[in-house]
Amino acid sequence: MREIEIKNFLKINHFNELSKLNLGNIGDNEIKVSYNKVYKNGQIEADCISKETLKNINDYCHPIASDLLNKLAPEKVKYYEYSEYHIVLTGKNFSFPIHRDTPNKLLSGVVYLHPDKNKGTIIHNKNKTIKKEIEWEKNKALFFSRTDKDSFHSYSSDGVSNRLTLVYNLMTRNIKGVCKEENLNYTYINLREKINPYIYKYFKTFI
Repeated sequence: MREIEIKNFLKINHFNELSKLNLGNIGDNEIKVSYNKVYKNGQIEADCISKETLKNINDYCHPIASDLLNKLAPEKVKYYEYSEYHIVLTGKNFSFPIHRDTPNKLLSGVVYLHPDKNKGTIIHNKNKTIKKEIEWEKNKALFFSRTDKDSFHSYSSDGVSNRLTLVYNLMTRNIKGVCKEENLNYTYINLREKINPYIYKYFKTFI
C-alpha cells in the first residue's frame, strides 16, 4: 500500500474551526462519530459542521483528494459519488483493531486535529505485522487507496488524552464496480462486509 502524507492540509481557519468542535463527553474506551457528507451533485448532509463551512472545506479539499485518487487508483475515479467528512472523537484508552477499509472507500484519509500530541496511524503488512507508524502532527493528513490485500491499519489513543480527527473519504456505492477493478468476487465481498460489523461488536466486548 502506498501512503501519502500532507502537512498543513486544511486551511488554517477550517482547521481551527474543526479543532474546536465539541462532540460532548466520552468514556475512556468509547468512540463518537459525527457524520457529514457532500455529494457529487452538491447536496450536503451536515451534523456538527455547518453547511456553509462544509461546502467551503469541500471546495478546497475535493480537487486535492481527486488528484490523489487519480495518482493512487486511477481506475476507481469513475466510481466517485460522494465525500465523507466525519469528525471522530475517541476516548484516551480507545483502540481500533487491525482492519482494511471497506470497498466503498475509494480514497481513505485522516487529518489529525487535537490535541498537540497523540498516536497517529499504524500501517501493517499483509501478514498484519507493523510496517510503520504515521506520527501524529496537527493538521497533517494521511491518504491511501485501499485494496483488499495490502491496506491493513489500526489506530488508538495514547492513554493520556482524547483523540480528535477528521476522517475524509471519497466514496462510492458501486461495490460491484470496485470488485471488478480489484478482481474480487463480489458475492463474497458483499457478504463479508455485511458480517464484519457484527464481528467488530463481538471483538469490542473483549477489549
